[in-house]
Amino acid sequence: MSSQNLRAACADPASLFDRSDEELIHCVRKEFPQEFDRLRRACSIRDDPWTPPSTPSPSSILYRKDHDEVNRTLVGILALRWLHTGQYETFIGSQPSECQLTRASFDWIRQFYTKTITDADELFTLITSLVIKNLGKDPHFALDCRAKTGNDISALNHDAILLAACKASLVPSLAQLSEKNRDDVLRTIELGASFNFGQLAQAENAPVSLGGLRRLKDHEHSFRLRFMLQLIEVAGAAGHMDWTCAKRLTQPVFESYRAVYDACEGVIAGTLSVRNAYDMVLIRRGEALRQDGVRLFNIEKNPDDRALMRLFCMGNVTTNDKALLYEDAWRALEDPVRESLRDALNLDGKRGEPAVQPTYMPALLDRTPDVDYLVRTLCYLARVMNARDVEDPSALVIERSMYDVLEQVVDSKEFRNDPSLLEKVDVPDGVVVLNTAMV
Repeated sequence: MSSQNLRAACADPASLFDRSDEELIHCVRKEFPQEFDRLRRACSIRDDPWTPPSTPSPSSILYRKDHDEVNRTLVGILALRWLHTGQYETFIGSQPSECQLTRASFDWIRQFYTKTITDADELFTLITSLVIKNLGKDPHFALDCRAKTGNDISALNHDAILLAACKASLVPSLAQLSEKNRDDVLRTIELGASFNFGQLAQAENAPVSLGGLRRLKDHEHSFRLRFMLQLIEVAGAAGHMDWTCAKRLTQPVFESYRAVYDACEGVIAGTLSVRNAYDMVLIRRGEALRQDGVRLFNIEKNPDDRALMRLFCMGNVTTNDKALLYEDAWRALEDPVRESLRDALNLDGKRGEPAVQPTYMPALLDRTPDVDYLVRTLCYLARVMNARDVEDPSALVIERSMYDVLEQVVDSKEFRNDPSLLEKVDVPDGVVVLNTAMV
């Protein structure tokens, strides 16, 4: 069995997932050598210092060196094994006790998996999708695409880069899939270039971004495959820090993705407008926070409440104490700043009035420990959301990536000592990621 390639091994999932961790990750890497070379080069945002497990990481087993995106991808594969075999205790591992994924939620994910992945080809397709999903984070990918097509796509987000690379036949593993499964994967990659489940769960994107979901009306399996892929990716998201469990797929995170799933289904079925679907995600977050004593928010009628709930989602606010911190910071903003941020956070995205998608803003908000930091961060976000340097009249959504700001400024010792430095940082250039021709 251990000598079989991955495709053949998927015909007997019980035997495949009965392998040791080391045998399983070697089997996956052997199937996708070029893809893993790209993952080794992938850009990565590091969290604060942590204490890693005493066991070797997946990438150190393969390469004798840690590569964050390799670890995240392979922990996603391990999480898939824990789901398949029902290893709930392993899955929750070192998750904080106060927010551990419940057994009922684990069972829901497992049932969703068994309904979505019903044969060997679909299992191989899911694993392939997980391996290729973040290839766009390899800075060489855009260069390779330019060399082949002549188009410079380096300013696009990594999902859009992946789509362009797939169209340029730079992802060899797609050729291994059946025509049906390849179409499913390409359809989900095309969706991911303008809409991301995680960005909706964190309220980074804008309501108009959900419009592309309507194209999946007759492709339910593509939608389910993409959502299953997203859950597995979240399960492995902290794999560079802890490769012993699905550390990031906690109960609050799962609840936010359940809300996203229901909202997306409503758009696909035509029973929800993109605005109502988006608000469903915000309302569900508010309902979850109410259980911890957070006040009632009127998402549908109060623009300040709606803007604050978007910030709660971006900042992963799950407790009353943290909600009060955000409300204190919101009130501390000067009136013109608060009003401009409120208005920008309430835009749906339309011709002549595009919405701004501040990518990596959740990671930036996650590094604000007190009101002073948070106020300055929100002032910067107001500038980001209101910058008007893109004059494309067809633009519906303009993306501004906070990646360089996070890496070069916010994670620096100078910023920790003096958060006012953010006032001098330029707003990142905007890139149109959704226009009238794409919806």
